[in-house]
Amino acid sequence: MKHISTLIIAFSLSACLAEAPEGVKAIDSAATTVKMDFFHRPLPEIPLPNDIATRYDSSSPTLRRVNASMVAHTEMEIRVRQLVDELDGWGVFMPIFIPFTGPLDINSILAGHRDEDYRLDNDVIYLVNIDRDSDSFGTFMHLDMGNGNYPTVLEDMNRYWANDPRGWTNNLMFEETDEDINKNGVLDPGEDTDADGILDVSNYLPGHSPEKDDLAGRADALMSFYERETNTIIVRPMIPLDERTTYAVVVTKRLKDEAGNPVGSPYPFINHNAQTLALEPLNTVLKPVGLSTQDVAFAWTFTTQSIQSNWQSIRDGLYKHGIQAHLGEEYPAEIAGFEPLRDVNHPGFKNITNPHILPQEDWDPAFQLIAQNFLGAKDGSVFAKKLVSGHQYIDYQVIGYYDSPQLFERWDDEGKMISLSDQSWPPDLTTKPAKTRSERIWFHLIVPRKEISARGEGKPAPLLVLGHGYGANRFDVPTLGGYLARHGMAIIGIDCISHGIAISQTETQQAIEILNLFGLGPFFDAVVNKGRAFDQNNDGSKNSGGDFWTSYVFHTRDAIRQSALDYMNLIRIIRSFDGTRRWKHDLNGDGESELAGDFDGDGVIDVGGDAFIGMFGASLGGIMSSVVSALEPEISVTVPIASGGALLDIGARSFQGGVPEAVILRMMGPLYLGTQTPDDEQMRISTIVPNVNSAQELNMAAVGGVQAGDFVVVENLRNGVRGCSYVADDNGTLRWRAAADSNNRDPVRILFYEGDAMLLGSKDCETKAGVSPRKILDSFEQDVWWQGQLINRFTPLHTLAEGLGIKRVTPRMRRFLAIGQMVLDNGDPAVFGPGLGKKPVVYAGTGQKTGANALVVTTVGDMNVPANGGITQSRAAGFIDYLNPDPRYGKPANQVLIDTYTAEAVHTLKRFTDSDGNGIHMDVENFSGGTDIWGDEVPRLDPPLRLGMTKKNASGGYSASIFPYPIPTGQHGFPFPGVLIDEARKICSDACAEGEDCECDKIDATQTFDVGSYLFNMFGRFLSTNGTELPTDMCMSLDNCSFLKPAPEPREPGQ
Repeated sequence: MKHISTLIIAFSLSACLAEAPEGVKAIDSAATTVKMDFFHRPLPEIPLPNDIATRYDSSSPTLRRVNASMVAHTEMEIRVRQLVDELDGWGVFMPIFIPFTGPLDINSILAGHRDEDYRLDNDVIYLVNIDRDSDSFGTFMHLDMGNGNYPTVLEDMNRYWANDPRGWTNNLMFEETDEDINKNGVLDPGEDTDADGILDVSNYLPGHSPEKDDLAGRADALMSFYERETNTIIVRPMIPLDERTTYAVVVTKRLKDEAGNPVGSPYPFINHNAQTLALEPLNTVLKPVGLSTQDVAFAWTFTTQSIQSNWQSIRDGLYKHGIQAHLGEEYPAEIAGFEPLRDVNHPGFKNITNPHILPQEDWDPAFQLIAQNFLGAKDGSVFAKKLVSGHQYIDYQVIGYYDSPQLFERWDDEGKMISLSDQSWPPDLTTKPAKTRSERIWFHLIVPRKEISARGEGKPAPLLVLGHGYGANRFDVPTLGGYLARHGMAIIGIDCISHGIAISQTETQQAIEILNLFGLGPFFDAVVNKGRAFDQNNDGSKNSGGDFWTSYVFHTRDAIRQSALDYMNLIRIIRSFDGTRRWKHDLNGDGESELAGDFDGDGVIDVGGDAFIGMFGASLGGIMSSVVSALEPEISVTVPIASGGALLDIGARSFQGGVPEAVILRMMGPLYLGTQTPDDEQMRISTIVPNVNSAQELNMAAVGGVQAGDFVVVENLRNGVRGCSYVADDNGTLRWRAAADSNNRDPVRILFYEGDAMLLGSKDCETKAGVSPRKILDSFEQDVWWQGQLINRFTPLHTLAEGLGIKRVTPRMRRFLAIGQMVLDNGDPAVFGPGLGKKPVVYAGTGQKTGANALVVTTVGDMNVPANGGITQSRAAGFIDYLNPDPRYGKPANQVLIDTYTAEAVHTLKRFTDSDGNGIHMDVENFSGGTDIWGDEVPRLDPPLRLGMTKKNASGGYSASIFPYPIPTGQHGFPFPGVLIDEARKICSDACAEGEDCECDKIDATQTFDVGSYLFNMFGRFLSTNGTELPTDMCMSLDNCSFLKPAPEPREPGQ
């Protein structure tokens, strides 16, 4: 086991050597300095990221490895640290933490870092490229220090499970409670309300003390750039850094301590002498901002990890080039097979020759019933009409499969699923061939009618790769595809890892009955039974996407990367359809193999050739569209919807079902709770644990005699970790909650103490001398059914899941999220954003480079994938200017999005209100022109933002970032075509007097804006023109634009 002492010894030895360099510049001592405490427990307190905390490794591409301590209480955390230890550098988009030995003058920070244009002449902290081998040597990275780019405020504060003494706080990382009741600066009995042994202070700006019910005031007061408890500054770069590059963080003497004196260095010099040589360029790079080393209080360096280089090796490998060439050799670019979709024994299909394609006429009757029963398309609704009518533009569907290399293992030799911590890609992808396993991937393809596509000219149709949402599946292709097929494009989709259709037995039987009625039983089998979802909790049902977003950060990183690789492999296969090569398949039964890409056997390829390829998707599909489009040269146009960059921000704010449960609950848990209502005779004792990507509360026992003010301890008997809580009286209901770092099945016990038995100031839940527990709960006192197993009453009490036991609004929560971002950088849409055009990724093996016309779509008020993530991604890609004022507003567009609270995206703060006082958002695009159903109730930005929509990029297309307005309170995505018209009809009907004919059923898009039709037509036109047209005409809401072709006449079924 490796300890930090190894690192200290190495530094000490280097400092003692005669030839060891002195510091860059001598400095006088200061009362408050940057903190460099290698002996601090449980972890050293030093600025991070920091090359001091790396070790030399000649096998590393950067010659470095992060040097992580292996000391931890759980296997989960130890494994994370082991994998961090393999990284060849720090994150390119992770926060920078700078701890100090004492409190700072907050106003000195504000004075230097509150410029709307992020000017550099007055900053107190700098981040600068000092790598002389870099093309960007000497470049300063602009910094956010609480400027609003990375909000932490939550919309649903109560999302994180019951009985939390900090459950009312508006974020997960920073304290809002001021426990010092008597204001004496000392922790007194009765003040430690969360039993952490610390006198908590609210992390508010100086002079701010908002009331608890002042949600907006609390959000405005909260500091996300400084943590009072640890005197730590938190710095966030505005855009990602370059990979494999050394940067310097420079703290200047402009930064003052609480007494108004400049901060200083913990050493006689402005740096640790181990970094003197690396910091040699400081004087050179500081000159442009009018500084020298004389102005520096402290500086250090860090080197970033490999990012794009990994993909250059992987994708080149798919094409049989470079260190990973075995990928292309072992996994040829070919379709392995096709699924039958029609039952040849059904009377309606007795004459068909190709059961592997499903013509639209054979699908339509079944789809209408599927839409009504499974998709919420109520018969007679405008939504149903538009959904079904779009399918008239589809020629046929086909489902096939291919084999794709998987770069992490799933199962052990006995066929059991290995820990998610171990399901991750290997390091050093640029220097070592990666071991693979094969996995079958099914695709679903719809092909447009010849009458409305390039197929009518004997050419392949442009292909749109559709990414599905979290927990969804490739069936989005036939459900949503009609909206885009009408624009002449083919649409194809696959399941991301672990995804597929997961429906109940009742739904399964209903779907089978519908499809068998029309001879489509094989279609059901191909759609439902052929996918990547599987049962992850032994309940007999599939869990679609259950292990995609998790707190196992390396696995989540590689769930993204693996899915991206599978998309790239699909695109490689499509590009092999060159119009001359034949595949091994005879789909139409004529005894001959067709041209590869000729699915209907008419002698002409349907997709592939030189037809362009685009990508489109929402939510997880938006994230995958962002990542793949920035890395895959064959994609030339893309529309990511509800995507986001800086994934740590998404995890810390999202209320997307499954994300808090799979990510945050594993960090906080396993949770133990006690609850007793006024009607209860005893206190119910339960545990809350993640059940794949849902939360499950399980009752374990009932305990009597518990009183308000009692002290409860949860003790892990394996590692000795204790979590504790006071019993609180919540309007007559008694509550407590505690957690302790645990492995799965660790033995635990719960100790109940009468009154305030906690040793004042203990950070380890110690009790006062001489006190004994009134009750010890060390066994299950009732039967518990958990993940397919019965835990009998009287079984010794043990944990039901592993977890880190991290409390809300603590430094530990903040630190773990930051480490998560460092890991997730290799799967972050913002990190890859420059690959869309600003900084292409070049593939030496194929001679290709990335670049795509892009329309990044972030819906206003989205808190599933919080809207600031879409802004972050667009800013990284270069689509949102944060430095130069937009002449329309006199400030940069990025600041407009902050000032209009589009980045914050929390309507409950009531930044804007309707006439009834309800919180709503501002419409910054006004695509409706005020003609939507909300009319004057909604504030609208004038002029509308519409970034990138009026000027083409260097490639002749558009690079734009837009913020459509779905509903006043915000929404993830937007209503489908026709939905808002149905809503307008309902509003009319509800207001219509009984017996009066208000003609509500005649309301259409001429009377109210249909955002769904508008946006799908905008996206369809943008994608079908390869990103060269980006209309805003109202005809898109009306569905009558000149570029929309009439639907072809239906054909005879059963062909």
